[in-house]
Amino acid sequence: MAVADPSPLRFTAGSGNGRASAPLRTAPASGAHPSAMQTFGRIVAAFSLVVIGARIQLPQGLTAGYLLAVLLLPVWIPVLRRYRGGILLMALGVAAALNGYLLTALARGTAHIGWGLALQNTIVLVGTMLVVGVVLWARTLLPLWSIGLFFGIGLLAGIDPHGLLASGNPWKFAFAVPVTVVALSIAMIRRSRGLELAILVALSALSMISDARSGFAILLLTGVLVVWQLRPTSDTRKASTARVLLGLLLVSAIAFNVGQSLIIDGALGEATQQRTIAQIDTSGSLILGGRPELAATASLMQHYPFGLGSGVYASSTQVLVAKQGMHAINYDPNNGYVENFMFGTGFELHSMIGDLWANYGIAGLALWSALLWYIVRGLGHSVARKTASALLIYLSVATLWSLFFSPWYGAVTLLVPVLGMTLLERGRDDLKAVSS
Repeated sequence: MAVADPSPLRFTAGSGNGRASAPLRTAPASGAHPSAMQTFGRIVAAFSLVVIGARIQLPQGLTAGYLLAVLLLPVWIPVLRRYRGGILLMALGVAAALNGYLLTALARGTAHIGWGLALQNTIVLVGTMLVVGVVLWARTLLPLWSIGLFFGIGLLAGIDPHGLLASGNPWKFAFAVPVTVVALSIAMIRRSRGLELAILVALSALSMISDARSGFAILLLTGVLVVWQLRPTSDTRKASTARVLLGLLLVSAIAFNVGQSLIIDGALGEATQQRTIAQIDTSGSLILGGRPELAATASLMQHYPFGLGSGVYASSTQVLVAKQGMHAINYDPNNGYVENFMFGTGFELHSMIGDLWANYGIAGLALWSALLWYIVRGLGHSVARKTASALLIYLSVATLWSLFFSPWYGAVTLLVPVLGMTLLERGRDDLKAVSS
């Protein structure tokens, strides 16, 4: 199989046509004239990324991307062993799905269960892991920028501009993520920090005027980490991933406080300002005030530590337990949202950790922990060596946010490409694995 050029990816700080200081072919090198089979493989990989990104819906939670991943099993299964965590993540996904069925079976007689619901949740979980395998395979054939570009094109193609949320705030709920992925993928081709920062500033401005608080915060942190990689360091000092991860925590805390201050000062508009202040006054925290589902999740975990089941519908007692957690942070849950959205069709706790735990129990938490570890590890390695593109940082930061604060189904939109781009290759220098 083709081997990527081992030269490290370096960006220049110029605002113009900054270029890498060391030559790098971001696509696997297969000679000056790739064979017809190699060309066909790249076309299939690019097409697959578009289909996966578009999330074309089929019955029972199926998507065209999931079916395509099943058809491509023979080509991507052998690739998993090349990446640290590839086989483990697949195994944890299967284990979580099986545990969800086990919890559902154990709940018979004590809860209202639906095997159709269990099947749908299982398809979404397993299908997500399968398409990650396709992205890892595509990474052996295509440069990282093209993975982001083709996936972003798929996201754009899958937009429903007439959807309920999109029609109310098109940028925030429909176009923000796809446009950001496409724009930063194009910037990655140029390898110019100045261009990346210019794009981030423009996108941040759009988020500010579109009431997109979380989107603005993610772009702000992305920009900070891009700038941080411009810091001068000694060539003789070995980059420490652990030290960088500690630095990332500090930078994240600073970015959060700066973003919160800007919102409170009215930088994102009066409506956003008033809503933010009200949430802080109510719960004492912007995070808890903006995500009261976290309090419901914590309360449910305390009463049902082993999870609930992928085919279990919430009982009145479980809904009451969730509401008690929300009452504890001064949130009024008697507004229809809890019954209709969070527990109307299963468990929807508005966070990946909550959804994975509720549906798949301890195995779901194990999968969540592995996802967190591999994304943080990949991001830390690349930032430590100043090779992280704005695209990679944005995808990683957005997914890390989603691990705590976004529903599973919506969060996997970016979870799929970020796993495909951040898992490190076995037997190769970590820098080369992330940058190639």
